[in-house]
Amino acid sequence: MTWRDAFANLAAIGVPGVQTSYDLDDLPDALPAADLPALLPEFPAGPGAAGEEERGLSTLTYDGAAWRAALHVDHVLVWSPGWSDAGVMAVLPALIDAVDGYLAAVSADGTLGGALHEPLEVLRVQVGTLSYGGVHYTGARFKHRWVRLVE
Repeated sequence: MTWRDAFANLAAIGVPGVQTSYDLDDLPDALPAADLPALLPEFPAGPGAAGEEERGLSTLTYDGAAWRAALHVDHVLVWSPGWSDAGVMAVLPALIDAVDGYLAAVSADGTLGGALHEPLEVLRVQVGTLSYGGVHYTGARFKHRWVRLVE
């Protein structure tokens, strides 16, 4: 299995309340309103908070066995436009329900169909305002750490 398989399997996970789940091949330049709520993968932009090491791709120490590699991935839940008259407080209950549904869905298939050597770790969940394609949205960012053997 490959990293690409992991991304395809991540996009295939069904999350209650989510209209669209994008794979790497399908990422749009701008999100159509009809596709919201939507999930899409991103890579962390830089170092994490409080000294947390956060790189897109890093190789773990070689111990004479199979190579292991870790990939940090953000999976972003875009819930509603940030300019909505409803505001964050109005969508927060439904968004938190979606966060719970997301965590249940990924925990049911933590190895993403066997593409990962270890179940994925959700390192952090951030709920609030986020940007995609220069537009602000309300949503959640799930920071993942994936590990797989490279054979």
